[in-house]
Amino acid sequence: MELQKQQAQLKRCESLLKACFFLYIAFMAYSYVLTMPVSLNRLVGYNKTEVSRDGVENVSLIQRSALPRYDNFVPSDYNNQSSRFYQTWNVEASTLSVKKPPDHKKIIIWSTTKKWPRPKSIPCFSMPQCEFIKINNKKQRRKIDTEDADAIVFRGVHDIPAVYRNSHFPKTRPEHQIWIYFAYEPPTITRDWDLISYNGIFNWTMSYRNDSDILAPWGHITPLYKALAGNPPPTNKDYAREKSKLVIWYASYCYRYLDRFSYARELMQYIRVEVFGACGNVSRSCKKDRKDLSCLRDHIRPYKFYLAFENFRCVEYITEKFWHNSLDYDVVPVVLGAQKGDYERVAPPNSFIHVDDFGSPEALANYLKYLDQNDDEYNRYFAWKTAPPKNLPDYESRFCEVCKKLLQVSRTERKVYTDLDRWWRGENYEFCQPMMWVGEKHSKPEYAARFR
Repeated sequence: MELQKQQAQLKRCESLLKACFFLYIAFMAYSYVLTMPVSLNRLVGYNKTEVSRDGVENVSLIQRSALPRYDNFVPSDYNNQSSRFYQTWNVEASTLSVKKPPDHKKIIIWSTTKKWPRPKSIPCFSMPQCEFIKINNKKQRRKIDTEDADAIVFRGVHDIPAVYRNSHFPKTRPEHQIWIYFAYEPPTITRDWDLISYNGIFNWTMSYRNDSDILAPWGHITPLYKALAGNPPPTNKDYAREKSKLVIWYASYCYRYLDRFSYARELMQYIRVEVFGACGNVSRSCKKDRKDLSCLRDHIRPYKFYLAFENFRCVEYITEKFWHNSLDYDVVPVVLGAQKGDYERVAPPNSFIHVDDFGSPEALANYLKYLDQNDDEYNRYFAWKTAPPKNLPDYESRFCEVCKKLLQVSRTERKVYTDLDRWWRGENYEFCQPMMWVGEKHSKPEYAARFR
């Protein structure tokens, strides 16, 4: 009798476990639908007017295999090229609705801060066909009508969640609307963003890299040469004569394990380098004021060389340290960052000194001393200022490039990034030199490099 009772209890437990298992499967399937990216919901027929906003708020790292593969949803007859990282195809023109003139474009900048982008950097005066609208808080995002926008720009560092969350994005997404992933900082900075969770979300990329859909560099030779054309320097100007000091460096990101600090410390053993910014002599440094750069200009110009040492060594990552802190201020940049070939492709000819050309920091120091004693050789680094190329690339600004792309692209073309993570970081994470990170809060004072 006792044995029969035990067997009955075991059967009840077995039935209860099966019921719990099926409930768990049903719950996971329902949660998956709720958190599915908006663009994929539409493609698989999840056609609610407003996509549910009840998704998980703090999702752990989404594994690649757990995401719906966009490949399955692309029309089987797509007739454009396909890439390892994105898919392209064309839609039938007869299925497109025409609500406004094709030469008028509306672009929304989906920002979370008033500081970016600065008002002066948004308008593209040469292309009045494009209307730019910036929103920078949750209240504006709730109120604004995004349905008629041709494109929405999302800044890929501070303005998107670390893991995709549909409540952050517009509720609805018309088929014609292009979502742009704008990454202005390198993959090392975006390492904490789970870009795998954004597969199937963005249509275009916008960054400093030339393989982006929209080129958005930190500087460009076309505006540089156009500014010189408006105020041309004398052909035989003696730049060395205006200089009374040797090497200056502004450094504000002070994490000591950056490659640039070990190189700089060894360089300083052989030549004097004056360091300013948070990592150097703070009291004598110019305050960071993007509206008025006169202090920085007047501080840098008396020096012959500027250490344009990037925070990270990444493919094509060349920032304002090179373009503005050096070339704009008549100083020869000594560069450490991307490979020399990346600089040569975008910079004026013979306008910089690359550390990779020297076997050691000591060899570099000896060359800088040589230039300091030979004015003619030093002045050769400024010959580009009076010898502009015959044909300059058509470039005005980052946001003008957005406008230009929208006006040029066919209305029937479609594109979506199916593997944003590997496109941005590299198939083997090779687009940036590996870094060592100590502790979660590596910005602590004990991890900082200081030069006083």
